[in-house]
Amino acid sequence: MEMLIGKLKLKNMYNIHVLPASYGDSILIEYGDSTSKYILIDGGPFDNFEDLVAGLKRVAPKLKALELLVLTHIDIDHLDGIVTLLNRQKLPFKIKEVWFNGYDQIEKLGDVLGALQGEYISTLIKNKRLVHNKSFKGNAIYIEDYNKLPVIKIGTTGMSLTLLSPGKIALEKLHATWKSQIEKYGDDPNFAKMLGNDKRYVSDDDILGTTIEYLQNVKVSGDNSVPNGSTIAFLATYKNKTCLFAGDATSDYLLKAIDPLLIKNGKRRLKIDAWKIGHHGSKRSTLEKLMSKIECKKILVSSNGKKFKHPDQETVAKLLKNNGPNLQFYFNYKTEFNKKWSDTSLQTKYKFKSFYPKRENEPGITIKLK
Repeated sequence: MEMLIGKLKLKNMYNIHVLPASYGDSILIEYGDSTSKYILIDGGPFDNFEDLVAGLKRVAPKLKALELLVLTHIDIDHLDGIVTLLNRQKLPFKIKEVWFNGYDQIEKLGDVLGALQGEYISTLIKNKRLVHNKSFKGNAIYIEDYNKLPVIKIGTTGMSLTLLSPGKIALEKLHATWKSQIEKYGDDPNFAKMLGNDKRYVSDDDILGTTIEYLQNVKVSGDNSVPNGSTIAFLATYKNKTCLFAGDATSDYLLKAIDPLLIKNGKRRLKIDAWKIGHHGSKRSTLEKLMSKIECKKILVSSNGKKFKHPDQETVAKLLKNNGPNLQFYFNYKTEFNKKWSDTSLQTKYKFKSFYPKRENEPGITIKLK
């Protein structure tokens, strides 16, 4: 628990700030002893950048450096805000390392992948001379052997990240997707020039009335999206507290890492303190077979419902069934698509609580693990 003596913060702080990222993701991890350290995961879509920055300033007004910037995968609702952030003459804070699987890294696997924003990110990383995938010797971030998950210690800060996704096969599957998207820009496209001319980067049915029991029994097929399958997902552990940051990773790919981990530790379920569920609460990303392998009471959801109406109510209902009772849901916006879960009669009946931003005009929410 965080306590104060005068202006000095005591040890073992671990806060997760789910920033306002419209229908996308952006999460700031804050941890440390007497001094805050930061890890930023993704940056939401470009047209939400001002709200994102405002949210960042609210929770970390004295942010001077990131220990790590993680760009989970090439979907624009995760990547675009970071293009906007990096595409400026002077960065607003120091970035000690970037995790991103770009063209050059994945080419070494034997196949390549990409998309326009991915090429923009790679260009900006090079132009800003940022440290790129240093923890993986500059190579692609992936799991070679699911029985030997990579564990990366972030400097001497006490934070460790256990990689759960992607696997090598998932990266290789992106070859056709990246290639087909980039080919339309010509044989030898100049992405630096294209970025300079891209003005964007200058600084299902409404089922609110459906019963919970009905939602809990809806059959859902898994997500087979190629980009989502390539998501960088990990367990972030600090002072014996752990959060799973799932990005947009699919259940099948996460289980490839989690199942061997459970066998190795002789456990039936992975016990963690918080879980940022995959793909903004999409019913196709977080399946019951994954829920049944995770023991967690704090569920983090990042979405304003724009475009895809996330989170899907089936996901929340199935979490109540598989991971309850006493679940706590943390939403970084209060919207027509998640306000159902503020109903106190539902909370009493199904034994859960929901938390929303304190002020409607200041979206974003903080979860304190320490």
